[in-house]
Amino acid sequence: MGIPFDPSLSKLFRALGDDTRLLILDELRKRNDQTLFELCARLFDVHAVTLSRQGITRHLNTLEDAGLIVTAWRGRTKVHSLTVTSLTGAIHPWLEPFIEGEDI
Repeated sequence: MGIPFDPSLSKLFRALGDDTRLLILDELRKRNDQTLFELCARLFDVHAVTLSRQGITRHLNTLEDAGLIVTAWRGRTKVHSLTVTSLTGAIHPWLEPFIEGEDI
């Protein structure tokens, strides 16, 4: 059985291929539904990331475009949330043949 190909995997792996984006995902894993301000503060305080708000916004847009996070407005506040199901749902079928040791 061959490996199922999903074109969105390239976008997903590109999004995961950056240290800052991985830190953002980890911060959202620890506490979901964070604002840009909260994420910037956590990245600076905990990880010494010194990117501007615009830089963090670009990373958030990349993660959202890959389906790893979603954003929603709560009143006048925009919050960012992790969508783990899209991560596991996209990667698991692709990795399964490797895990099971199937011929490629």
